[in-house]
Amino acid sequence: MKKLVKLGVAALVAVSFGGLTVTTADAATWHKGLPTFIQNKKFKSKIKRETGVWSKATKTTVFMKYTQGDQTPVISHTKYKKMGKGYLIKGKYHESRMGKGMHTYYYRVQKLTSKKIKMAEGKTGKLITMTRFKHAPKNSQTWW
Repeated sequence: MKKLVKLGVAALVAVSFGGLTVTTADAATWHKGLPTFIQNKKFKSKIKRETGVWSKATKTTVFMKYTQGDQTPVISHTKYKKMGKGYLIKGKYHESRMGKGMHTYYYRVQKLTSKKIKMAEGKTGKLITMTRFKHAPKNSQTWW
């Protein structure tokens, strides 16, 4: 009986000290590379008013290209972290017009299905729905 009481007290002390342990895990850590659902894939949006968007990603680089207008930079040395329903992708690019050094740029991406994503440039840009494709469309000059 004494052994059972001692064992119970020891278990109670262990649980009470174990409950005081503070965990300092960081939920929003940066991971190297890109999320696997966009690695080595191409996505395109629907063409609206002769303007479309397409995106291409490798294991460590990603970019969005508009058929008309300003282009976004190709970023490399990418890192990503989970933010809500989507991911924030951070990378570096070199702009020869802006002088020396590397500049930081962001993309946001959200997985909808295995073949659809939403992607935006910058931290607060408008998310554009895009569909995965493997081959260039028949009117390929629109996309390349």
